[in-house]
Amino acid sequence: MTVPVVALFTVKEGFEDKVHEMFCSVIARTLSEEGCITYQLNQDAKNPRRFVWTEEWSSLDLLQKHLNSDHIVKLFSELPPYIEHSEVVALKKIAGGNA
Repeated sequence: MTVPVVALFTVKEGFEDKVHEMFCSVIARTLSEEGCITYQLNQDAKNPRRFVWTEEWSSLDLLQKHLNSDHIVKLFSELPPYIEHSEVVALKKIAGGNA
């Protein structure tokens, strides 16, 4: 069974463009990773400070490999000064299509 993931990031006011750029910088590389089924960056339509990643991975092991990849480790090390709140949730798929 695949592993859907939702990651929510609320950015400190004034850093929306900076974080948007940082997030976009990892998309192409992540989409080419083994096990990546979907990897989509979204922005809350009512709150532009909130970014929401929707992802799906073919296994928990490959998700963990992604989280330990150089580009993601670098991103997560650079994000803290710009982030007010974050939460990454790996889910257990119950029914339906891809995340």
